[in-house]
Amino acid sequence: MNSAVRIAHILPYDPNQPGGVQTHLLALDRQLRRLGHDSTIFAPARPLRVRLGETRADLALHPADLLRLRRLLEQPLDILHIQEPLLPLLGPLALLHPGKPPTVVTLHSAEQAAAQLYRRGAPLTRRLLARADAVVCATRVTLDTAAAGLPRPVAIIPPGIELSPFINVTAQPTEPPTILFVGRDDPRKGLPLLLGAIAQMPAQVRLTVAGPVRQDTLRHARAIGVFERVSFLGQVPHAELPRWLATASCAVFPALSGEALGLVLVEAMAAGVPVVASDIPGYRIASRDGAAAQLVPAGSAGALAGALTALLDDQPRRAALAARGRAAARRFDIRPAANQYLTLYRRLVRARSAHRLCV
Repeated sequence: MNSAVRIAHILPYDPNQPGGVQTHLLALDRQLRRLGHDSTIFAPARPLRVRLGETRADLALHPADLLRLRRLLEQPLDILHIQEPLLPLLGPLALLHPGKPPTVVTLHSAEQAAAQLYRRGAPLTRRLLARADAVVCATRVTLDTAAAGLPRPVAIIPPGIELSPFINVTAQPTEPPTILFVGRDDPRKGLPLLLGAIAQMPAQVRLTVAGPVRQDTLRHARAIGVFERVSFLGQVPHAELPRWLATASCAVFPALSGEALGLVLVEAMAAGVPVVASDIPGYRIASRDGAAAQLVPAGSAGALAGALTALLDDQPRRAALAARGRAAARRFDIRPAANQYLTLYRRLVRARSAHRLCV
């Protein structure tokens, strides 16, 4: 089947908020449309912020969104593709809809709270996910997180992003040396730990934080004497991120846990910025086991400070690490991921058509 495929993607999160799932799905949607397919994204119009484990998320919990979902599922579709299908309320309701088209679900989470859900709620998660025609995990870390609650063997399709805005940027680090942190200030992202590392580094080193920051974290920065050395930008539009990366001497991602891959780390590597990151499973995947980024023990401010200081003092090493990072980032271009999903979509559409012919 080579005709255009009609795909509706369900995103449980607010697409206007930063996040790896949003970044991946927006890139996938654009690539599918570039290939001539009818791809649309359904996301909450009136999201409500809730806490999920150590992460805050804006989810669809408003009745108006549920009515919109019902109308979507009544439209002629070839494929329904649900991201994080167990998050309330869009994914579970779509899976339970009796007239849904062939359905793909993609799991992304690597958080401990998700692992507990899959383990403790295994009978429920297996029943719900069994209603999908195909279950996909973003990485091996996601598969390990969800394994206890999966109904069948699953495929792994790594997430992809549009690399060109990052690959095409020219790195122009500023003076004094500036370290860039990009991300939400969730506890698991490790920003307070990074501030502690900055306090142990030479006074001329500066830190730029691109992302929303909690008041507790700002108070912590003042308490340990680094507030004046940090530029808190707040949330930065994704389109402006390459520009900020270009000015950084290095980028740092000190997450403590819960990262299935770390697409923002991939973006930094694609921009030619040397990366220092926690040695956690998802970042090992992104960095080719530390070949494309310097990995340090998670949770150690001293180790992080030492690694950053040594890297800032060694320009040839920064250049070599940046070159390896750019090469490693190319594995996560959106085009191969889109092609893998298209192959899956078409197989499911053929199977549904064959089933109809047999009944």
